[in-house]
Amino acid sequence: MTTPHRLRSDDRSGTTARMPVLPERGTHAHPAAAPDRSVLVAVVVLAVVSVGGAFLSVAGGLADTVWDAMGPTGRLSIPVPMMLGQLVAAWFASGRRRRPALVASALLAVVAPVCVVSGFFDGGYSDPARTGAHTAYQGLLVTMLAVVGVLAARRFSRVWTRRG
Repeated sequence: MTTPHRLRSDDRSGTTARMPVLPERGTHAHPAAAPDRSVLVAVVVLAVVSVGGAFLSVAGGLADTVWDAMGPTGRLSIPVPMMLGQLVAAWFASGRRRRPALVASALLAVVAPVCVVSGFFDGGYSDPARTGAHTAYQGLLVTMLAVVGVLAARRFSRVWTRRG
């Protein structure tokens, strides 16, 4: 039976012992993608904006504690589990492994607009307790979500079109 791997002989004693040369990463068996940290950087900035929004919510009277501000009823931040999920997805989207990068970037590209749209349904954009500063900060948060979505979609497209 023949093997698809090249064989080489490293033995100089005259015997014919051969060792297989294993394929390198990035071959057809292990497709690789060029690393791109732009999605990860954008999600880290989004996390910082989200934490800042939580503190602004507490200072402005929209929430009693930072944990409340970063919970499901937060107005100027993303809930902690969602933020952690986005950070993990961004890590995989930015990496070299093609399949995880595709899945994670597609997930982020879908989740980011859903987060933006959810503000219309949970009352986040129409809360009468918000001040002008709160509204401006909320605009920054929504803009960062949009940036993450666009960068994730771009990452997906680039990884998808470069097949191994």
